[in-house]
Amino acid sequence: MNNNKINYEELKKKYPVFIGIHIGAGYHSTKLRTSYKHCIDNALEQTLILLYDKINFILSNSKENNVIDNSNAIENDLIKLKKKFIDSTWIVETVITFLEDDPLTNSGTGSNLNFDGKVECDASIMSGEFICNCNNDCFNHHQNNNNNNNNNNNNKIQRICGGGVWGGVGSVSGVKNPIKLSAELLRKQLHKGNTKSLGRQRPMILVGEGAKEWASNHGLETFDSNQLLLGDPLITQQSNVNWLKYKSKLENFKNFKDYYKQQDQEQQQQQQEEQQHYNEDENENDEGNGDLYDTVGAVAVDWNGNISSGVSSGGIILKHSGRVGEAAIFGAGCWAQNELTILNNNKPIKLAGVASSATGVGEQLTRSLISKECCLKILKKKFIDTAVKEYFEDNFLSHNDCFSYVNDLILNKLLPPSSSFKIQNINKNEEKEEEEEEEEEEEEEEEYSNNNLISNFTGSSRLGGLITLKKETNQNGEIEIEFLWAHSTETMGVGYINSSSSTKPKSFISVNNSNKPGFNFKISSKSFKLKNKL
Repeated sequence: MNNNKINYEELKKKYPVFIGIHIGAGYHSTKLRTSYKHCIDNALEQTLILLYDKINFILSNSKENNVIDNSNAIENDLIKLKKKFIDSTWIVETVITFLEDDPLTNSGTGSNLNFDGKVECDASIMSGEFICNCNNDCFNHHQNNNNNNNNNNNNKIQRICGGGVWGGVGSVSGVKNPIKLSAELLRKQLHKGNTKSLGRQRPMILVGEGAKEWASNHGLETFDSNQLLLGDPLITQQSNVNWLKYKSKLENFKNFKDYYKQQDQEQQQQQQEEQQHYNEDENENDEGNGDLYDTVGAVAVDWNGNISSGVSSGGIILKHSGRVGEAAIFGAGCWAQNELTILNNNKPIKLAGVASSATGVGEQLTRSLISKECCLKILKKKFIDTAVKEYFEDNFLSHNDCFSYVNDLILNKLLPPSSSFKIQNINKNEEKEEEEEEEEEEEEEEEYSNNNLISNFTGSSRLGGLITLKKETNQNGEIEIEFLWAHSTETMGVGYINSSSSTKPKSFISVNNSNKPGFNFKISSKSFKLKNKL
């Protein structure tokens, strides 16, 4: 027993990981918050136990153990794990699987029911690995051809192609764990290429019955609810109660439209009092699971520095049959990109690694491609909190979405190149960077609430949230991670664990104390280091 414990601790130091997860944004019932935190803790703890058990099993049962010399032992161990697909993608898949199996979450078992009273799930997962599609090994091009570039005096920089690998499923029924189906789609692309026989394209996303058929053909757990005595195993008693409740409300509204229209003015006058229900008489008003929007999700960094992210969702209650939410949309539900360093004339060009997993009202998140656009903003800014604040203020809550480029194009046409507008912007950016450097506080949690720009916005509200991270490797070879969560909803369930420095996960319900959910947001962050002993 003691040897097993020592081995487990050694593996945690040798193969450290960081995992951040969320269980949705919306309003988490006060009565159930202890249960929500237990759900988060259990998913993180069980994932780590399973991870290091698998690593120990793979390494201790390899036939090559007696042949490996000490100089190559570490490299061979990493190769063994890679062959068994034990990496950040596996970690994301596994932790989300535990969340899907928990009936408290709106994913997998316990998902919201659609208008017809059925479960239809969305999910996706993304690996941040750089995959070259031009057959020129462009990610290593500068390193391999650096000397040739010097001889040719060619100052042109070789462009980088391709990107990460993504797999998703939409509106799928009869599949126990949609995230496993998404991960299998991803691995087929990653390890067998994008093309099949006769030049056919390997699918990135599958929906409906076709997704279920593909899952069954590839050994994943599926079922036919019509042939089961108790019906769909993903439908819980609570999800049925919620469906009946909201279906009844909808029918009442259809029958008494005029009455409800007359009540609108009174409801608007009482809105401020109603929005304070989480501060006054919380227990009296708590019912069921509260209002949970869309996804559960995860982001992870493994011992190799690889980054992955994923999402899984039962969708919004009473959604139309066949509706696909942001969890199944490329760039909306999740995003991941590894850290990248390229040598150009012996000078390193570094790009931080990033990841994001979103939650909220699916249509709003899809219009804004929230995960990809937020990660792009992080890459352009020095600090992650500044980037996410700017994204929520200037993009998501301001409805600056698919045509956001129009503003830039108009400004470029209206303003001459020598306009003082550009000079003023440069000065403002320099001032912001100085303020950011003064406000940076590592290893401490920072909270932020904005009451200026967004409170003056007169459009419709936007309800969403995300977890995101920024990863950079320092000069000592340590992996530095900034983990951030933000939401415009009343609450959001969040958790994380750093295996190299903590034995227990951290879980909590983040609360937005604003009296205008959908027009304001809460943002917090935490910094970590992965101390790799390889």
